[in-house]
Amino acid sequence: MASMDYDEAAAERLEAVYRGSDVAAQRRFTLDQLALRQGQRVIDIGSGPGFLSAEMAEAVGMEGAVLGLDISEALLARARARNTRPWLSYERGDATALPVPDASFDVAVSVQVAEYVADIEGFCAEFARVIRPGGRGLVVATDWDAVAWHSENPARMARMLKAFEPHCADPRLPRTLAPRLRAAGLTVTGTTGFPIINLAASAGSYSLTARAFLAGYVRGQGTMDAAEIDAWEAELDGLDARGASFFSSTRVFVAVSKPA
Repeated sequence: MASMDYDEAAAERLEAVYRGSDVAAQRRFTLDQLALRQGQRVIDIGSGPGFLSAEMAEAVGMEGAVLGLDISEALLARARARNTRPWLSYERGDATALPVPDASFDVAVSVQVAEYVADIEGFCAEFARVIRPGGRGLVVATDWDAVAWHSENPARMARMLKAFEPHCADPRLPRTLAPRLRAAGLTVTGTTGFPIINLAASAGSYSLTARAFLAGYVRGQGTMDAAEIDAWEAELDGLDARGASFFSSTRVFVAVSKPA
C-alpha cells in the first residue's frame, strides 16, 4: 500500500508523531468533520497505530463497527495491543484491494495514506466501492511541497526535504485528488484544511516528532551524508534555542459522498 516499509524503529518514530499534541488536535478536527453517529459502520484505510480508529469506535458505540486496515504488521500489532473494544477490529489489507464486500460501510476514512499509494486510481476505485450508496467518505493528504520550514541554510533544508520526498508515492497528491475521486464515481462535497504551525519544537509538536521521522528515513536511505543530517538537526536545535523556529504544514481534507 505504501512506498515505505515500517520496521519496528520506523513504527516507533511514526507512533511518536501520532501521539504528539499537534496530530492529536488533527484527530479531533477529523472527528468533527466526520460527525459520526451511533451505530454507523466505518472503515479506516491505512489505520496505522490505530489512534483514530479507536476514537471513531468511541463515536459509533458498540452498536456500530470500525475496521482498521493497514499493510504494516508492525503497526497492526501496536493497534491490536491497545484495543479493548469488540466492535473495533484490525486486519491486514492493501488499499488497492480491500478485503471487504461492496457497499459495506456507511463511512470510509483515509488519513495521510493516499499519497503513499502508487496506484491512486486503484485506491480511489476501492475507496468508492466499499461505501454504501448514500454513504460518505473523507480523504486527508499533505502537499509536501507546501511545507515551510525555516533554516538559515535553505539549500541544505531543500536537500533534506528532497531526500525525504521518496517516502511517499505522490508528495503533491492534494492538487489532483478531487478529480480522481470524482472519476471513481464519488461526489466531492467539500474541502478544508487543518494547519499545523509551530514556533517552537516543544514536546509533542509536529515539527519535533516529524524531524526525527524525517532524519531517520533519510539516514536509512543513505541518500545524504550522515554529517549533513547531523548539521541539519543541530541547526534546528540552535534555532529553537534562540526562539527562531518556524514550521508550517497544511493537511488537505476532501469530503465525498456516494450517489444513492
